Amino acid sequence: VPASGGAANRLTALDGAESHPRISPDGKTLAFTSRQYGNADVYVMPLAGGPITQLTFHEANDEVTNWSWDSETIYLTSNRYNRVTTFTIPATGGTPKRMMDHYFNITHNVTPLPGSTAFLFNESWESSIFTHRKGYVGPYNPDLKRYDPKTGKLDKLTDWEGKDMWPLADEKGNVFFVSDRDNGEYNLYSLTKDGKAKRLTKHKTSVFNPTISAVGITIAYV
Repeated sequence: VPASGGAANRLTALDGAESHPRISPDGKTLAFTSRQYGNADVYVMPLAGGPITQLTFHEANDEVTNWSWDSETIYLTSNRYNRVTTFTIPATGGTPKRMMDHYFNITHNVTPLPGSTAFLFNESWESSIFTHRKGYVGPYNPDLKRYDPKTGKLDKLTDWEGKDMWPLADEKGNVFFVSDRDNGEYNLYSLTKDGKAKRLTKHKTSVFNPTISAVGITIAYV
């Protein structure tokens, strides 16, 4: 459907349920998850419609989360190793590769930063399998973190004792995320240049599953 509104056109007609759609930054390819054969696998197809290609074939569940800025790599979370962790796979197909090797690291919500090898992420089950559990405050709260595998530098970008999760970034490197820091409900925030959280929405009910247009004009959410 056009972002400005209009007719919704069906893209897929597989037997399984399709979910987690993500459009490549160049606007040419749609990556999504389908349960065509029972478990979740990663698929790609032209955004304008056309042949659908299956990329993963593991018996675990593989769910699309994001694209690289050059539109050549897909990020996916999978429970094929530990509860959940993030893998990358070429958009043309290949063997998925784990982003972090430590068994106890449950890296998810990965968002690559443009012009860099660094990425944003969460690593708490409160920001993965328990996003529906509102009001958690404690030592296992999710924070926004940034890691650069090229330099090995890890930065903690937020320190709210509740939930800071679902990081987003546009092509200019502006960072957005969801937090419950003001009214106990999830709302959208931007991260200012001096590292402060600026509230963007004031909903009395919670924001879920946000995505952002590559150019940074629009954020869509439930």
